[in-house]
Amino acid sequence: MKKRPHSLRIRLITAFAFLGVALGPLVSGMMLWVSYELEERAVMEVVQERLDSLIAAPENFALRSHPRHPNVLVLYALELDTLPDAVFLLPDGVHEVELGSKGWIAGVASLTDGQRFAVLHDISSIERREWVSALIVLTGAVLAGYAALWFGFYFSRRLLAPLDRLTERLSVAHDFSPELRLADEDMDDEVLVLARALDDYRQRMLEALSRERDFSADASHELRTPLTVIRHAAELLASDPSLSERSRRALARIDHASARMAETIETLLLLAREPEATREEFDVSEIVRNCLAQIEFTPRDGGPVLHFSVEANPTLHGSPQALAVIVTNLVRNALQHARCHRVVVSVDAQGVNIEDDGIGLPDQDMARAQARGRGLTIVRRLCEREGWILHFERPATGGTRVRVAFSRPEEEDSGRE
Repeated sequence: MKKRPHSLRIRLITAFAFLGVALGPLVSGMMLWVSYELEERAVMEVVQERLDSLIAAPENFALRSHPRHPNVLVLYALELDTLPDAVFLLPDGVHEVELGSKGWIAGVASLTDGQRFAVLHDISSIERREWVSALIVLTGAVLAGYAALWFGFYFSRRLLAPLDRLTERLSVAHDFSPELRLADEDMDDEVLVLARALDDYRQRMLEALSRERDFSADASHELRTPLTVIRHAAELLASDPSLSERSRRALARIDHASARMAETIETLLLLAREPEATREEFDVSEIVRNCLAQIEFTPRDGGPVLHFSVEANPTLHGSPQALAVIVTNLVRNALQHARCHRVVVSVDAQGVNIEDDGIGLPDQDMARAQARGRGLTIVRRLCEREGWILHFERPATGGTRVRVAFSRPEEEDSGRE
């Protein structure tokens, strides 16, 4: 499942927080680190210069002999006894030495006669400033994080306010009123471009909807009128006593086909209407019972038998016409194509079930029926329109079971609990 991206407001706040908490202290810390590194390098260069001068002319410096290392002459202003012996055991060169809480830059050089010179510079104050600076940076990071979050919330509201206003205007423009325009010249440039694009899209949708409504009205009139003529003419012919049995069977087929066509027209018009215009509170069991009573079905010897049972009497807010079309099509499909002996229609608290004991569906056809409704395109579209779930399965006893669920399976389980 693809992860849903975070909202634009969350991303803005995250960007502010990153700049305040991470980037600012990181840059400040790097600058402090570079400055202290440069300061220590400068001290090392000074120590190296003094050491070179000491080697060239030791008489120009006030050197002292270390009490524990008489062969070492030291250039250092403080007490020599406090210096650790490790400083004087260093190889020749300039070194940074840290022992305990103290730090030194030590320059050591050896002469050919065994005499050694040492130039020492205390850098403990520099290191203390480093720790103080690090503490200041950390404290600044906390304060900067708090300020960044505050500014993130504040500016995210300010920056997204034009989009929020546009969303509010769009939410009341669901009726595609041609007089209502989303674009306003007082908007910010970027939001104005978006509003104009939405206005253009709404205009195209309005034109498409108008064409669809005109087509539905024209098709309804142009199809119903000749269909009514056909059915009336068939009724007149059926009243003629001189008709042969063969002609009466042909008239019965004409009447049956015209009735099915009338149902198809009503179903297509139902799909063309706005869903909210056809929704109401209705009794599911009553609608299903009326559908089964109107299905033209006469059981023959050895033919399928239709049973109806009611486990619950749910009341549903939706389209009763849609449910009637769905149940009628599914029951007819089972009676005509399942080659079964029994079709059971049942109503429970969460849906309607149509089950037969026929030949069933192979695995590949089961997957096809689940996805495309086994050719029952209208049934699938009506279920999607109403938010119902159409599910095909093969019971252990054989045959096919079709369920029209008014809620998802997890919602049904929680309802039972």
